Amino acid sequence: MENARDDFSTKTKELLANRVGMKCSNPSCRKLTCCANTNPDKVINIGVAAHICAAAKGGPRYDASMTSEERKSPDNGIWLCQSCSKLIDTDTSRYPKELLQNWKQLAEQTAVLEVETASPVQSFEQDKDLIKFYVQCFDRSAFQDDIHQEGRMEDFDKAIEDTLIALNTGILRTRDGSIIKQADGKSSVQNPLWREKLYTIADMLTAIRRRLKVAKEEKAYSIFGQGEDVAYCFYDCELGEWFNSTREEILKILSSICKEAGLRELHFQRRRYRW
Repeated sequence: MENARDDFSTKTKELLANRVGMKCSNPSCRKLTCCANTNPDKVINIGVAAHICAAAKGGPRYDASMTSEERKSPDNGIWLCQSCSKLIDTDTSRYPKELLQNWKQLAEQTAVLEVETASPVQSFEQDKDLIKFYVQCFDRSAFQDDIHQEGRMEDFDKAIEDTLIALNTGILRTRDGSIIKQADGKSSVQNPLWREKLYTIADMLTAIRRRLKVAKEEKAYSIFGQGEDVAYCFYDCELGEWFNSTREEILKILSSICKEAGLRELHFQRRRYRW
């Protein structure tokens, strides 16, 4: 009877394991999956060559559009420890195909760093600490409130500027210029994929500041209220939505890094207040 499963060959399993240095590809785990057995002629292997899209119909993340060769190719595999291999199959909504592909890419990049640097694990933890710092820099109303209900556009612009400075230099300041926290700038992040995303975020923050300056010069919005109790009305609805959607996209990009690093994700709440 023909085997209904498109299982990996031994060669493919070895390839998947070796490409990530025999470590679990889950960024929150990174457990070594191979060690010495008490029998000098044997080794202990707790690694699993897991299918990203199931090897057979009815399995986790099964993709009917894939061919048999595609299902059992290295591209459809990810190396995990036994615990993580079971974990990803118990909740496919939490562990979709795209996330596992990101894990795989990150694990392979980390394995390269392990060869190129003296302390790869330390490098990953340092990157993770920097991401935690950057997340704190975005924990402010400028990335939570709807653009129409920002307190003052001058304060909004200053918050964006301070966030950009923190991302570039690693220095987070209060409005009066006092240093709250200090780390390293985005150029210190060693993971190339994360670093590229952070540079993209910096470009988007700069674009927000430039567009806000143009909007002010063109008097593209009116102000209602006084003091802190003000609201803004953009004559161009698409412009107001651009400020909202751009900030939302920034948090999505940062959240994608958080997800790969095993950190809490961010969401643009678009808070609205009643006056």
